[in-house]
Amino acid sequence: MNNEEAGTEEQSSKRNIWNLVLGLVFLGYGSFRLYQKMESSDSDTFGIILAIAFIIFGIYDLYKYFTGK
Repeated sequence: MNNEEAGTEEQSSKRNIWNLVLGLVFLGYGSFRLYQKMESSDSDTFGIILAIAFIIFGIYDLYKYFTGK
């Protein structure tokens, strides 16, 4: 194994594919739920907060994936 292969393996191990998948899932689900909560006539504060938390966690997972942390 030469240095290029070792560098590629090290870089790919830093980028966890689950961070990408979960980030996209949480971002999509949180956005969908927030849209639903905003369109409904009743005000469900806990649901809105939970949807925003999903969006933030999805953004954080995507940040971790793209920065390689």
